[in-house]
Amino acid sequence: MSTMRISATYICPVRGLATLEPPETTRLGQAAKVAKGLGLERLMLPVLEESLMGASRDKVSFLEELIHALDQVAEAGLTAWLIAPAQRVLGLDWVPPHLVRAVRDPEAEPVFVDGRLRNLRPLDWWEDPSLIQKRIRIFRELVAAVGGHSALTGWLILDRALEWSRPELEAADLVLKSFVAEIRERDERGSIYMGFGWSELLDPEMAQALCGQFDGVRISGFEKQPAGMGKTAGLAGEFLMAAYFGTLGRWLFGRPTEVEIGWGMLDDPGDPEEVLESGKRLGGQGVAGVTWLSLVDPEPRLCTQPPWALRPGLERVSLLDQHGEPKEHVEPWLKAIFSSKPRDEINDFIDISSKEYSIEPHTHLPRLWDHFQESS
Repeated sequence: MSTMRISATYICPVRGLATLEPPETTRLGQAAKVAKGLGLERLMLPVLEESLMGASRDKVSFLEELIHALDQVAEAGLTAWLIAPAQRVLGLDWVPPHLVRAVRDPEAEPVFVDGRLRNLRPLDWWEDPSLIQKRIRIFRELVAAVGGHSALTGWLILDRALEWSRPELEAADLVLKSFVAEIRERDERGSIYMGFGWSELLDPEMAQALCGQFDGVRISGFEKQPAGMGKTAGLAGEFLMAAYFGTLGRWLFGRPTEVEIGWGMLDDPGDPEEVLESGKRLGGQGVAGVTWLSLVDPEPRLCTQPPWALRPGLERVSLLDQHGEPKEHVEPWLKAIFSSKPRDEINDFIDISSKEYSIEPHTHLPRLWDHFQESS
């Protein structure tokens, strides 16, 4: 049987993210128990950096409630990983004021900063020692508060950070070593993963050089799809592409690779039987784990707030409806993923070396995608 981890990101359906509050614990406890019944073993809890930048009293209150949230996860029989600092959540970048340029740019993508959406561009913080130390200090306070909790078994650090101004390798290496050291000072056994967008598959050399610092990587970003690969339809298409990216990531980066899924729920998820078959392929590709991008749909009043207001259908991509009940077909789809036997030749679609791939990734990513679909 597969040893794949099945997870979901918990975004509070009562408070959302825009208030910068921790999850409301009663609803979290209820949802965690339902998730356990569906076969999930882990919840991913995003922690926005801006949530830890308030007055000391507010910061202490946030951390205390976060610990209570971890208590609820443990009581439900699940484990938790923190996504910290969380940046791209449900397709929107959430950043503190010190990571953006001060001048508004109408052509820039919207980001959530300082309590509202703004059109601002990234600041190149990787070369600024004062900003690096500030970010490490904020992260240190988080680790010190929650490190050692029985529910906390891992971290997804600096998710998608390599896209928020592209660093030089030396600068990225230094920063990432510092974040890892903060965790290892208090937790020698917890897993440490780094989050990559699929764009790292088009420019893999930096990620390859950094991967030795981590236990594994997670690939996300399926809200957009690479040029030249065609548009996948519904969950069946997304599962197949996630299986491809996860397999390619493990091959290129030499680390256990997880993937984020669930964007196929934006529109019609498609024929349930086709989704089931694609789920079996995803489960059989040797991917280390999958994380559904949201566990519970938000309450209706939150649908006018970021991030749900920015993308039609985003309020219905979760595994559970707004009342905390599993949606139709969800249980068999998840079971197909985590109960599938790994295929014997998961890399049978790859006909080149990783070195050859890295020379022309823009050519090989869509080409090997065609091979992957043919091999299914």
